[in-house]
Amino acid sequence: MGPACAVADVRADGVTVWTGSQKPHFVQTGVARLLGVAPEKVHAIWVTGPGSYGRNDAGDAALDAALLSKLTGRPVRVQGMRNDGIAWDPKGPASVHRGRAALDASGKVIGYEFVSKGFSRRNIDTNESDPRDSLAGMSIGLPPKPSIDFGVPAEAYGFDNKLLAWEVIPPLLDANSPLRSSHLRDPVGPQIQFGSEQFIDELAVAAGEDPVAFRLKYVTAPRDAAVIKAAAEKAGWQPRQTPRAARSEEILSGRGIAYAQRNGTLVAVVAEIEVERKSGRIWGKKFTVAHDCGLIINPQGLRDTIEGNVVQGLSRTLFEEVRFDREKVTSIDWMSYPILEIRDAPEAIDVVLINHPEIAPTGAGEPSIRVIPAAVANAFFDATGVRLRRVPLTPERVKAALARA
Repeated sequence: MGPACAVADVRADGVTVWTGSQKPHFVQTGVARLLGVAPEKVHAIWVTGPGSYGRNDAGDAALDAALLSKLTGRPVRVQGMRNDGIAWDPKGPASVHRGRAALDASGKVIGYEFVSKGFSRRNIDTNESDPRDSLAGMSIGLPPKPSIDFGVPAEAYGFDNKLLAWEVIPPLLDANSPLRSSHLRDPVGPQIQFGSEQFIDELAVAAGEDPVAFRLKYVTAPRDAAVIKAAAEKAGWQPRQTPRAARSEEILSGRGIAYAQRNGTLVAVVAEIEVERKSGRIWGKKFTVAHDCGLIINPQGLRDTIEGNVVQGLSRTLFEEVRFDREKVTSIDWMSYPILEIRDAPEAIDVVLINHPEIAPTGAGEPSIRVIPAAVANAFFDATGVRLRRVPLTPERVKAALARA
């Protein structure tokens, strides 16, 4: 949450950089390439700085300071204000998704297509080792090296005639714009699964089936089915079709499920929410997460990580949005870029850990954030009978959607 800061001292016999980057070895490489010196001539010293879930602005500050120190012949300190960091750090890529499917007379899925389109998740790379991926490098005319990198839903649904595809949209702005895209925690996972797992729920509705039963009907991998079952059982899921019958209460409640894979890890979550009709506020009241990452080494650390993913995922689902006009990013402080507050935190987060000692650990830092937006959106449909197709699910969008219903 702190602003980026770096100090660089470029001299004839070597370069010293003090940096808060989470990857100081990449700062060493990036500064060497930017200045045209051997890496062993660059001493990158790490100092305490803000963390990041992807790439923040710390690496840019280091390369900025190094370039300015070379040009002035003096040590240079570069420090932004918080609004500078929010405006200029890399952004998660925007995307759109299209789902199409065909069901026969019995409700069986006989054709399935899901296509994602978006800006590359590595329009600039995930670290500062190449100055072409830095604001300093771009400002002196280094050519960009955009990557064609997006993704498809990570799941194990065994639909007949199934197609998953993605398309990268080339950057619409100069490479040194404040809207350059890169990794944000679980790169493109929440976006893709927000679309695909909502579409799975829509197919369950079309088939007249319970959302959990529908998923279990088509999932082909036993471990995937196990996490879905575990989350549903722990949450006390009662089979029924969604949405609930129309109701007139001011506060509506709903439940939703979403599931995903990520690099061998399986996760499913049941979200239980409340929707205030008048204000449009959504409260993520309770989350039940089932998690299978193979061998579990540190159960408490794993639980803590999952709980953090739920809270951060809920913040991204309900509040976080980059706003901009034709000149600049306008969401540059905690008022224009709000995040989840204590009053919005879940009442409870239940975690079911599925241990497989015979399987090497497959990672837990990011999988459980992947399913939060879809689970909340599915719960909103269960509560209201209305689909929300764009995140964040702000009160303004909620009220507009309910008014159209």
